[in-house]
Amino acid sequence: MHILRSLDVLLALQSVSSPLLDVVMRGLSFLGSEFFYFAILVFLYWGVHRKLSIQLATVTLLSLYVNFLLKDFFALPRPEGPGLRILEKPSDFSFPSGHAQSVTSFFFFLALSLKRPSLFVLAGVLAFLVSLSRLYLGVHYVQDVLGGVALGFAFALGFWAFFQNRSLKIVPPFLGLLALIPAGWALFLFAPSHLGLVVAGSLTGALAGYFLSLWIGLEEKIFQATTYLLGVAGLVILYLVGKKITSPSDFWLFFRYLFLNLFATFGFPLLASFGERQRLQKTRNGRYRKRKENFDPE
Repeated sequence: MHILRSLDVLLALQSVSSPLLDVVMRGLSFLGSEFFYFAILVFLYWGVHRKLSIQLATVTLLSLYVNFLLKDFFALPRPEGPGLRILEKPSDFSFPSGHAQSVTSFFFFLALSLKRPSLFVLAGVLAFLVSLSRLYLGVHYVQDVLGGVALGFAFALGFWAFFQNRSLKIVPPFLGLLALIPAGWALFLFAPSHLGLVVAGSLTGALAGYFLSLWIGLEEKIFQATTYLLGVAGLVILYLVGKKITSPSDFWLFFRYLFLNLFATFGFPLLASFGERQRLQKTRNGRYRKRKENFDPE
């Protein structure tokens, strides 16, 4: 067990450090960050497959939420010691690694859902590289990343089996929205940290938007590049405006991310659908007027 919390492994990895390797490891570590998942999930939701992307979001965000609960429960300190370069300054505890857990749950769930051998290989490689980057950056011990990978795979496998349940497909969206009221409130109340509140708000908002889309029959569309960029711009503006509004309230932080994700999964798709209908209507009206002008006698 000593080697699992030994600085020697971290120091050995950092013995081959260089400015270029620092950049590479920071880049690999980004693959396990919340911003990376948000960008990928928005792209999948708007342009590939709505149902799969919301399942991925549920698995990844719940995995992160449980990770924060476990960190608070075990309260194990981050690595420190003579000679160790600490290239990041996380504010939470060490075990288990959130980056290792989230990247494992995300990519293994994707591989299980799509049943492609190449994705299983990719998931394994990314889980290893992200875990390695966390050790190199001096923010986790070996036991932290091993625990994160194990928990991430358990989440991926468990939720993949859960979503195979055929009875889930006949649950009315309205019941899903009703269930979100106590579920979202519970996530808010038990969130162990500000990061936990961010994840709780994000998950509640994303699911609320998905169920609303199903409830009103909002058609799933693949957005064109210009529409997609407009949506991304809208999300960035909402994020920056919300960040500028400072408030010590935990509920405001929760609501900020709830609204941001609600806009991503429902607000913008609804606006885009309305804009598309208006454009088509104008096109039809223009064609009608042109035909009328061609056939009306002078």
